[in-house]
Amino acid sequence: MKTPLILFSLLMISCLIPTAGSAQTANVYGKVMDKATNKPLYGVNVCLEDDPLGIGTITNENGEFRLWNLPGDTIHVLIRCDGYQTYVLKISSSSSPSQDVQEIYLEAETDQDEKQTSFRWFSTKKDNHK
Repeated sequence: MKTPLILFSLLMISCLIPTAGSAQTANVYGKVMDKATNKPLYGVNVCLEDDPLGIGTITNENGEFRLWNLPGDTIHVLIRCDGYQTYVLKISSSSSPSQDVQEIYLEAETDQDEKQTSFRWFSTKKDNHK
């Protein structure tokens, strides 16, 4: 009685193995630089655009970032930094599973006065009025 169950289990596992490796993933490496000064930018937010999982990273002190095992055939990587224009990097994982982006140059925002910053004030003072 155990033999048919073991054979069935082995058959099911062998059917799943070929499909496990068929999903397209990509690896991305890049370096983010200031366009005006040609210096690396530290702490730049690099993430997948419209990703519910929140996959992302920040650049290191040399402006470098790496993202591994990104899902999908076409990937949009969003690169954001305060004071700079947002950059969207489009990557196709079907051409190569590993993409080495040489350098990405961010341009400074042209009009800082139009930039909106939102924040919330918190008060530790207790209001006695009800």
